[in-house]
Amino acid sequence: MSFWSSQTLNSRLPSLIEPFNKDQIQSASYELCLGEEVYISALPDTPLRERKKIILREKETVPIPPGQFAFLITSETIKVPNNALAFISIKFKHKSDGLINVSGFHVDPGYNGKLIFAVYNAGPINIQVEKGERLFPIWYADLDKDDEDPRKKIGYNSIPTDLMNRPDLVSSLPNLVKRLDELEKKVESYSIKQALVLTIAIGVLLAFAKTIVDIFLQPLLNMIKSSLVIY
Repeated sequence: MSFWSSQTLNSRLPSLIEPFNKDQIQSASYELCLGEEVYISALPDTPLRERKKIILREKETVPIPPGQFAFLITSETIKVPNNALAFISIKFKHKSDGLINVSGFHVDPGYNGKLIFAVYNAGPINIQVEKGERLFPIWYADLDKDDEDPRKKIGYNSIPTDLMNRPDLVSSLPNLVKRLDELEKKVESYSIKQALVLTIAIGVLLAFAKTIVDIFLQPLLNMIKSSLVIY
């Protein structure tokens, strides 16, 4: 397997990437841009009708909050020949802020469509991404021959709704914080109830004990006291 040089990318990518811009070739890679669609994960109890994609205007930015997942789609449509394989990543600028690619690191032979990156903000601050920003480097490498089982499924053209409706985002940090708050409230409520029950039980026990003393022990104590009187 050999990776394509900048010269090879310049000669071959015009037929494989649409739109193609030779200025986006950098150090044997091609820098793909963020497209117009972004989806930031919602909490599990968010109604489906409120789980919407964000449609960005040119140069518009959107923040990915700390602890949140997001789906980002490329502006370009790419093709991978049957005799090649592509590798993808996120530029170091955003990786250094904590943005992690969790969707995979290669593109199958035969793929044709836009790429969707599933990312997670593991950093402490909002990470701003901008429509048209060069975010995703892609490298092409030759296979020794045409792959006999290339990808035949049609690639993505937009972020599909089934990705937005999946319950696989329940472990996002805001959701964990929410669940922890709910648990603390339950524990606090339980503790208050337990304290109230214990107070009532002690009160009943003391009242019962006083009754026992008044009915049984007090006459006995009076008798003992009387027997000890010295004439």
